[in-house]
Amino acid sequence: MKAALVYGPMDVRVVDVPKPEIGAGEALIRVKICMTSGTTIKQYVRPYPGWGYPHGFGYEWAGEVEEVGKDVDKSLIGKRCTTSRPSQVCNCFFCVRGKPHLCARWRDAMKTTKHSDNPETGEVSGRFIEYVKAPASLVNVLPEHLSSEDACQILYVAVAQHGNNNVNIKVGDTVATVGGGAMGMIHLMLSHLRGAQTVCIDKSQSRLDFAKKIGAADYIINAGNTEEAKEKLKELNINEGYGPDVVIEAVGLPETYEEAFELVRRGGQVLMYGGTLQGTTVTFDTYHLHYDEITIVASTAATPIDLVRAYNLVERGMIKPSVFISGEYPLTRIKEALELHRTNKGIKYAIIP
Repeated sequence: MKAALVYGPMDVRVVDVPKPEIGAGEALIRVKICMTSGTTIKQYVRPYPGWGYPHGFGYEWAGEVEEVGKDVDKSLIGKRCTTSRPSQVCNCFFCVRGKPHLCARWRDAMKTTKHSDNPETGEVSGRFIEYVKAPASLVNVLPEHLSSEDACQILYVAVAQHGNNNVNIKVGDTVATVGGGAMGMIHLMLSHLRGAQTVCIDKSQSRLDFAKKIGAADYIINAGNTEEAKEKLKELNINEGYGPDVVIEAVGLPETYEEAFELVRRGGQVLMYGGTLQGTTVTFDTYHLHYDEITIVASTAATPIDLVRAYNLVERGMIKPSVFISGEYPLTRIKEALELHRTNKGIKYAIIP
């Protein structure tokens, strides 16, 4: 079968790997769709924490059960599905405090070891691949009304929802995102659900127009730098000209971290959401931080309850991430899709293995 692996920066290859063989209690799943995302683009263009080369990638996916092993209900065959992640909860310092996404067991290992895959033996992570196997106990059958295009992005919504909950958004607040990609727009959608008005700041007019079209952004600002964004925010006279109550950085670059900090109002909150390259540093005006009582919070990954909440939001149609799909490509043309995503031509792309 075919799988896409990253062999180095900008080096993605579609290779032949052995098809998984299932045992008792397992299911063989045909991957039907897997999305490009901000994380897959980072893994495509640069080294990623905890990973060596080569490695598989792609995490937003849905499939169909094709075969089941001994002691598994055969009625699963033919069902559309996703899978749950194995429980990460242990008795470490972080897990017992309700922070399994910061688990010492695997987060500490990321700092000291680099995981790589072995395509020759079929040990390939990620879901840019034709088939995967999973314990049947982790298979989540999708309800008929929930499309695979929406269901495959529940994890994406969960990660955003985790970050959005890290800031205290009140009814009537104004929330601005620096970054108008899919993740920035999901933050705007979540902020709407919490009663806020929203502003999307980006330098791509097509993305801004799309954010406005789907109702994610009440206002859009095309700005190429911090000063330009400041001036255009003042023109909107948000909070008597003082600026947004909450600013969410959704790009993952040092300059956008600094921009988000500069745009928030006195007494406001900044969510540093976008993941940055290890070793990256930023500079803030400590006078502004201290005397204006700016609250800075960060966010990474998601917890089990975030996944439950995200599922509810998507299953009930309150958030429809399928609107972000700009096109479909077969697995053999994955590099074309990654390049379109990387160069901001479209929002996200569906890979059909």
